[in-house]
Amino acid sequence: MSYVSVTLLPAPAKLTQLRQVVDLLGYQVSRDSMKIPNRVGNYFWYERSDYKSWTGVELDIYKSNGAIMVNTRSRSGRSYWDLVKQNETIKLIRDLFGGTFETDAGNGRYFRPYNDPPSHVSSGCYLARWRCHNALTKVDFYLQSRKLEGQIARDRPSGFPFIDEMNPRLLSNNLLVPYVLAVWEEYFRATFAVIFQHSDARQSVLKKARLSHSQLESIAAQSYQIERVIADCFSFQRPSAIGKNFKLIDSQLDLAGAIRKPYRNRKRTLFDSIDKVVEMRNIIVHEGDFDHTLFDKELKTVVDDVRVAIDRIYDALGTRFDFEPIRDY
Repeated sequence: MSYVSVTLLPAPAKLTQLRQVVDLLGYQVSRDSMKIPNRVGNYFWYERSDYKSWTGVELDIYKSNGAIMVNTRSRSGRSYWDLVKQNETIKLIRDLFGGTFETDAGNGRYFRPYNDPPSHVSSGCYLARWRCHNALTKVDFYLQSRKLEGQIARDRPSGFPFIDEMNPRLLSNNLLVPYVLAVWEEYFRATFAVIFQHSDARQSVLKKARLSHSQLESIAAQSYQIERVIADCFSFQRPSAIGKNFKLIDSQLDLAGAIRKPYRNRKRTLFDSIDKVVEMRNIIVHEGDFDHTLFDKELKTVVDDVRVAIDRIYDALGTRFDFEPIRDY
């Protein structure tokens, strides 16, 4: 689902002037492989500062028989600020060039935000969770599409370890573990950067960060967000390390505690379960060996545990920083 506007400009409007206005609005030229009749311009706006944009705003210019038409589009997952930018774009073009416009809200009507703007911390934490959700969804699609043939690819132990060692299902499942852990790490690294950016305790983090020469160069060149470069200095694999790192920003932020609570009446907590997954990942990556018991049910448990743990921590962040977690992915 998307939200679209169509603006028809009067005859005196000049394409060159329109392009200058689009440039002043902060849009960047976007190139795709689609060849659309009469399209003479393709642009995209995305505001990374303070995590304002979630999906951005697309803008296309069409010209046919001398008439110019401007289309804007934002996706259903747009942010409050994406919507504001879309309205600003429609209004400024109308004010400068005249003409008529129509949106999904009606003829000559602007879009209306459904909610008040979220805090920058809320927006940044949502973006991290949303990207994590999308990344883990790829695992679901992969497993649904995967086709393994032959009796050797059985989804249960054969009773013969040397046969299980050659089971392509087990190899495939094990190879997903480093990916899932990479998604896990990226979620916490991105979230750490968000919290750090808006923290008053930055000095304690900077004392612990060990910046390399290349990282210092990237900061000096402003090629990377400084908060993200700082986050890259810390490990976010083991739950214990994650909890310790976030306490550097906020001593009252107990993220590890959020996943130490009981889960589904299991004896092992999510904290301990994920710690075991980290050990599994290290064996796969550093020793070239794999878990011969990681069949489909066990892999699903690993992925589900990661999802639940991240959601618990997302909720804990919402409680600590006074925002309602957004789950409209």
